[in-house]
Amino acid sequence: MIDGFVPKVAIIMRSDEVIKDFKLKRVTINTSYGPVHRCYIGHIYDVPVLIIYGRFNGEKVPSSQINFQQTIEAVKNSGATKLIGTFVVGGINPQMPQGSVYVLGNFVGAGNYAINWNQNESFHNAEMFEPFCGKLTNMLCEASRKMDFPVKENATYVSFYGYPRIETKAELDFYNKMGWDIVGQTCDPEATLAKLNQLCYAGVAVQIDDPTGRADYIGQLKEKRKANAYVEDIRSCRKRTTKIILQFLKDYKDYECDVCCKMSRKNKNFREFPDDFYE
Repeated sequence: MIDGFVPKVAIIMRSDEVIKDFKLKRVTINTSYGPVHRCYIGHIYDVPVLIIYGRFNGEKVPSSQINFQQTIEAVKNSGATKLIGTFVVGGINPQMPQGSVYVLGNFVGAGNYAINWNQNESFHNAEMFEPFCGKLTNMLCEASRKMDFPVKENATYVSFYGYPRIETKAELDFYNKMGWDIVGQTCDPEATLAKLNQLCYAGVAVQIDDPTGRADYIGQLKEKRKANAYVEDIRSCRKRTTKIILQFLKDYKDYECDVCCKMSRKNKNFREFPDDFYE
């Protein structure tokens, strides 16, 4: 990093106001996948932070084309050991309206994704029984309880990864029947890559639509009536997750995690075939 600056916490978020208000400085972090230019460093409430401005390099692309590995490597190269992802998601439960906010507690992978693994590195599967860091998540929950809007804790995120569309009614009905809360396309593989890199990882999300609003919108189109937008303004939604992040940083007390930094399933004894077969 520049001038020996090492962030305590990295955050993936889009907030022009935070960058301006706290006078964060844009820097470039080099990775094996190329430079990441959308990085901002500085202090927020005395906490040294790295903000990575979203997950897209340049133009918006389908989730299957996002280079999640590059972003996680940038976090790792910065020296940060704790990462918070912020998300704009879709609603599953018709009873939860647009603008609802969640602290993530678990996720379900509902799509396929591919990671281009460096063949020069030892491979291991991520241990994802508990995908989010308990200590980091608890701190987000504590911050969320100070908000002037309700926040659902321990939410389950369905990672509908890789599809250039949003969900069908049948899919949402199934997810709702399973008791899951929200759906999106970026929590995983980001969470898996964070775990593979032994980072403490947690997430907070805001919901921009709900099944009822989507159904009403389509009904208006069918009836040739003026169709009112069913998606809440993303900028106003993001202000809620940003508010939680700022409260989290205001209250932040650094800690050493004895779980995430040791999370590894590397098999050092792996062999292509028995040594005797070389003879």
